[in-house]
Amino acid sequence: MINLIILFFKKVRNFPLRIIRKIIKLLKNEIIEIFEPESTRLKILANTYKQLNILEERALIIKRLNSCLLSLGLPKYSEDNGMYSEHLIIFAGLSNSTFKPKRILELGTYLGVTTVILSKLFPDAKITTIDLKDDDPIFKNTYRRKGSLKNFIKKRNKLIKNNAKINFIQENSLFLTFKLKQENQDLIWVDGAHGYPVVTSDITNCLRLLSKKGILMCDDVWKSIEKSDQMYSSIASFETLNSFSQAGIIKTIFFRKRIGKKYNGNYKHVSLSKFIN
Repeated sequence: MINLIILFFKKVRNFPLRIIRKIIKLLKNEIIEIFEPESTRLKILANTYKQLNILEERALIIKRLNSCLLSLGLPKYSEDNGMYSEHLIIFAGLSNSTFKPKRILELGTYLGVTTVILSKLFPDAKITTIDLKDDDPIFKNTYRRKGSLKNFIKKRNKLIKNNAKINFIQENSLFLTFKLKQENQDLIWVDGAHGYPVVTSDITNCLRLLSKKGILMCDDVWKSIEKSDQMYSSIASFETLNSFSQAGIIKTIFFRKRIGKKYNGNYKHVSLSKFIN
């Protein structure tokens, strides 16, 4: 009883602070929206898509993406779904362009949602997806898997197990340096650990594997951030990609990960890189 009373007063004490923080966030979003409205963000996206030879309107791309998602038994596209973001729209746009990858590599399988979407959007491609072993301490203790690890593994395996086009490798991606021998890849999606030193090694190894006209994409790219960590939030991807760009090796475009009003002020990006010919 005493513990319940203590817990109650803690919640009461913290309640106003949470409300204040929420109000501040809403006000911040409203202010940002004045200076950079969603119409401007959509116009920037449209111009960037043209650079990739994606000529469809974004709304039409999302419509095709939704057909793909529904055929896989997945929910329609929404930025409020934590698994979904602009990268899926880019993939869907590319799938209806002249870009026809034969081999796709994904680092960071998670539940396999992006993996099966890629297999549907690019039916002629062989897909290799790499994630840590189920008993790896990093795998077990990240992304809130610890309390429901068995269910997580079961759900992932059910989604990707029976897809003949998907080759699921459970190994640390750092082994791409010398152990995991792969052919050149036409499309690579990097979505593993987002901080130093792993993501720098991943990007370097992936550029080594990328075909001459291939595309390298990275998730959760921060251009600046107050506090970095090795797994979730870091400027490591941005700095690594910039280093290769400054060396004249690649050209990189950055897309806002989510563009809706409620995400304004969250400057997380998806990157797309190509070799400079």
